[in-house]
Amino acid sequence: MFKKIEKVFIASGLLLALSACSQDKEIKTAEDYKDTYPGVFATYKANADMSETKFGGSVQVDYLEAHPNLREFYDGYVFAKQYDRARGHTYALEDAINTERPKPGASCLACKSADFVAALEKDGIDVNSMDFDQFVKDHPGMQTISCYDCHMDDIGTVQVTREHFRKQIDEGRVNSNNAKVDSLSCAQCHVEYYLDPETKEVILPYKYGFETDDMLKYYDEIDFNDWEHPATGTGLLKAQHPEFETFMGSVHDAAGLSCIDCHMPIVEDEKGNKFKSHHWTSPLKSKETIKNSCLSCHAGKSEDDMIAWVEEVQQGVYDRTNEVSDKLKKFIDLFASHVEKGDLSKEDKDKLHEIHRHAQFKWDFVWVENGEGFHNSNKAHKNLDEAEALVDQGMEILSKYE
Repeated sequence: MFKKIEKVFIASGLLLALSACSQDKEIKTAEDYKDTYPGVFATYKANADMSETKFGGSVQVDYLEAHPNLREFYDGYVFAKQYDRARGHTYALEDAINTERPKPGASCLACKSADFVAALEKDGIDVNSMDFDQFVKDHPGMQTISCYDCHMDDIGTVQVTREHFRKQIDEGRVNSNNAKVDSLSCAQCHVEYYLDPETKEVILPYKYGFETDDMLKYYDEIDFNDWEHPATGTGLLKAQHPEFETFMGSVHDAAGLSCIDCHMPIVEDEKGNKFKSHHWTSPLKSKETIKNSCLSCHAGKSEDDMIAWVEEVQQGVYDRTNEVSDKLKKFIDLFASHVEKGDLSKEDKDKLHEIHRHAQFKWDFVWVENGEGFHNSNKAHKNLDEAEALVDQGMEILSKYE
């Protein structure tokens, strides 16, 4: 039997049980439900789709080749070895296993397979630090993100299965005041996180809140670095995929919407049966998904109107991201040259390290977020503006040495 945490939320008639899975219970696959829920299964299989939108999509792009500044930003870290755009959820496990990036532990599978979650629940925290490749070898037949990750074996409920997110709920940092319960199953993986240096446990930096300043305060307090930049000596942080934190405070969040309202709209099969689509992707992929998702609220607009509006918002964030990226690279290059010369005072060097660390994290927070700027364009621009202000401050300090 699986263990249930005591907290249970009710929202819009949906039961959300915060649960942990056990390896003593066999994990069902999506194939097990294809006859019972053929429409849902068909939309789930659509996650193998490799189409793209103007600013995103599921086609693998070599980011290091397409955006050369990243090589400088991530110099000395695993993301400088390989960094491709993520494909759909059905490829999550395959892509995690095949990436050329070194894996610090089996915890890299935490959001890629329920099989890892089951092993963690059964055998405890030490599973996180197991050798990644050995864990994969020891668990043949692992399945990628599927029904079990959000439902376990109770298809009628949505459940939070990841321990790192359940902890935030248990400790009161995530609750119905700052997150729609319909979003919590999505949020357990679409978050910023780091790995404990010793245990490799997945930890969310929510002690002070969900904004970049809150996270930086926490990371600075515990003196955590993902790596040290070889040219500047700065202890840097690699932002992950903070869709949950970015969505907070957005227009759609304020309107009471959740992830599933846009990404899992009601659809109808050829027999007239209605159900929630399980093709978790951008509504911009097709006019049909725009109709089912966006136009259910934005009445009076056409599909083309919606595409034009969304792309206009994304274009603004995209352009601003690239503009700040170029300024950040110039700052790093100049900072590195003075580190090499050894002509910086200790006070200025320490301040420049702080500026580099904070500015790059704020920029990266926007860059890696999978809404391509649309989940919360105001927050995206705010972080980019703050990153630029920090870079300008750093350039002013460095100007004394030119």
